[in-house]
Amino acid sequence: MEIESAHPVGQEQVELHGNSVEGQTVWSGFQDTWLQSPSKAALPEQLQGFQVAVEQLQHMRDGLSWTQGQHQALEMLLQECQALKTQLRQSKALTQEQEREHSLQIERHQHMREQLRQAETSVHILESILDLYKKKYRAALGRVGELDSQMHHLQEEVINLWSSSQAEDSLGQLSAHAVRQFTDQQDQTIQELQEQLAASHCKLLQQKEAVARLSQEFASYKLIHNCSNTKHRKQMVSQAILQQKLQQAEEEGLHQQAEVYQALVQELKMQLAREAEQNSSTLKDLARLELAVQSLCQAAASEQSQQLQHHACLVQALLEQSHQLCAQKEWKPARLLQRAWANCSIFWDQAHPLKAASQEAKQGRAASWPGGAPVLQLRRPKSPEQPGKAALEMVQDQPVERGLKLQRLGKVGCPLEVLLGKGCLAEAELEQKSFLGGDGLAAATSGRELLKELMEKLSRSKRQPLQAAPMLELERLRQQLQETERRVQALQTCVMEQKADSRSLQEQLTKQTAVLGLVNGRFRQARLQLQHQATAQIESLQISLEASRAGHHWLHQESELVVADVRQWVKEQKQMNEELGHKLRTQIKQIAQLTGERDLLHQLLERLQEDNQQLKNEINERCIVCERIKASAKNDQRLEEEQRMPNYSPPPISLIVAVAERDCIKLGSPTPCPQTQTSLQLVGNWATQVVGSPLQ
Repeated sequence: MEIESAHPVGQEQVELHGNSVEGQTVWSGFQDTWLQSPSKAALPEQLQGFQVAVEQLQHMRDGLSWTQGQHQALEMLLQECQALKTQLRQSKALTQEQEREHSLQIERHQHMREQLRQAETSVHILESILDLYKKKYRAALGRVGELDSQMHHLQEEVINLWSSSQAEDSLGQLSAHAVRQFTDQQDQTIQELQEQLAASHCKLLQQKEAVARLSQEFASYKLIHNCSNTKHRKQMVSQAILQQKLQQAEEEGLHQQAEVYQALVQELKMQLAREAEQNSSTLKDLARLELAVQSLCQAAASEQSQQLQHHACLVQALLEQSHQLCAQKEWKPARLLQRAWANCSIFWDQAHPLKAASQEAKQGRAASWPGGAPVLQLRRPKSPEQPGKAALEMVQDQPVERGLKLQRLGKVGCPLEVLLGKGCLAEAELEQKSFLGGDGLAAATSGRELLKELMEKLSRSKRQPLQAAPMLELERLRQQLQETERRVQALQTCVMEQKADSRSLQEQLTKQTAVLGLVNGRFRQARLQLQHQATAQIESLQISLEASRAGHHWLHQESELVVADVRQWVKEQKQMNEELGHKLRTQIKQIAQLTGERDLLHQLLERLQEDNQQLKNEINERCIVCERIKASAKNDQRLEEEQRMPNYSPPPISLIVAVAERDCIKLGSPTPCPQTQTSLQLVGNWATQVVGSPLQ
């Protein structure tokens, strides 16, 4: 057994050192000794097994060499991580300084914006001042035109005055005085405008200086804010660290909030239990109230039945009264007919003498003028019929209107009231028709027909069974009465308001009449004052005309000089306005350039923010990779420490092979890791020791 156990180890050792000459000599000596041994039959199988084990160990050795390389790479990565930590600390300090500088720069930027806004406001103010200057310039031009026209008129008047001596002298003096006053006024306006121009020039100079300062500050801001990629990366790293701290703080806050919410949930559960108890008590109260409501409903039903019976009694009483009224009104149409017949007889008695008189008039006119008879024959029959037709039209219109009213009443009330209303209408119609002269017979016949219809309707209504009015109709009638009362109240309020408005209007009229009286008095006084002033001015003009005869030549020369001065002043004003417009245009261009540069700065800031986000993502990925490398390095260190221990016993070959294969599979590479290499070395040493003992 010692020989069998020593043979595979020796073969393994020889295969490990097969490339060297010493390994070949050892292998040849080992084969000679082995061939001389008695157990030669089992040698091939044992050799094959040893060869397989040696191949596995060789693979494990390769894996161990690969793991050693990875271990060295991990050490390098750890060194890089330490360097990165130092860089992160430095970047934190730099980011703090940069944040301070950034805050200062933001304050400067805000100050610059405020200055820009002030400059814009000053530009708007200058534009308004320019508009005022333009208006004043236009007014001055208008005045110059007026002066020119006045000068032309004055020249014409001077020529006329030269022919007429006294009038010319007086006009010359007046024009000289007026020109002096006007020249004084113009001098004052010129001085004021010059002062305003000087002030505007000062303001423009100040604004130019402010714009130059702003441009210099903006250039310095650009130079200061040009940062490199390294600084930017450092800032991104610091931002990532700050984000992690913020996440931790947020998690702590969330835990605290969760505890608070749990306490609130417990309180709410207690409140729900209390509310459930209250709901049970309220349900009991509701059951009691339902019983009380049922009892009240029964009592209300009994009261309603009693009220219905009472209303039915009232309706029966009303029906009896209506029957009595109908019986009384049945004999009224007979009286009306008698009256109509009496009126008709009176009318016929009055008509006979009128006919006789008309015939006599016809005969007399026919005898006097033969063409008059047919005309009278044509006109006479029309005269008695015209009033009758008008009366008939009035009578026919009145029943139509009353019929509409009856239809409305019939929709709301009962049919008996409608019939009674129709009976009243028939009586009124008979009374009206009884007063008509020529149409008495037609009125009597129509009255009889109406009475017949009314009697038939009354008989039909009597035949119908008497029934109590339903409660719905009574309620509708009550609602309609309430609506009518409301409308009446609204109309009364409107009437009161209109009365109050009329009173206020009357008071205003009285006040306005008093004011008009005062205005008329003042107008009369003003008219008198104007008349006195006009007379005084006429007298003064006469005096001035007398005085202006001598100096009209001098006034003409002075007026020409004034016109020349005014023209020069106008030219100067034009030049000054053009210069101001040019300066304003340049300032507007500078402001536009500043706004463009501001937009560019905004775009640069947005790009920097995007780059910061990308760098944050890259840093997070690298941190994850570093954590993984640290974990693998810790595992390697733990294994090395275990191997260095004094009581360390070598593991079996099968276990070493399995561990090596597992490491290789995890790493996903054909070369073995450093752990497999160390295990293979241990196995080789142990094999040499075992093989060396039996050979000696």
